[in-house]
Amino acid sequence: MSDEKIPYIKWGDFHSKDKDSPDRIIIEVVDPTPFDSEYSTNVKVRVAENGNTEEKYLPLKSHESVNASLLKMWTENVKEGRIKKGTKLVVKTWLGLSKNNRPIRRYELEF
Repeated sequence: MSDEKIPYIKWGDFHSKDKDSPDRIIIEVVDPTPFDSEYSTNVKVRVAENGNTEEKYLPLKSHESVNASLLKMWTENVKEGRIKKGTKLVVKTWLGLSKNNRPIRRYELEF
């Protein structure tokens, strides 16, 4: 199965701590339906990097994390019809602080 060789987007590769200057991931949706892997809930996307595109899995929520913000945003936008196969959007991400002053990954979707 060729799906086994598709890489995952690794949130640890994105280091911005500034909401006004977040890391930006330009994606095109291959399949908007989330699926579970051993470690996370994901969707299949095509990522634009350095003039090329590559299929990757976008983790929406780690099974070990309570941070479900990206999964919630994704699900709501799928229900509203804003995200479907072929949709192009930008995932903005940065490290913010939780209510308990701990680092937490934050997200915004830009259409």
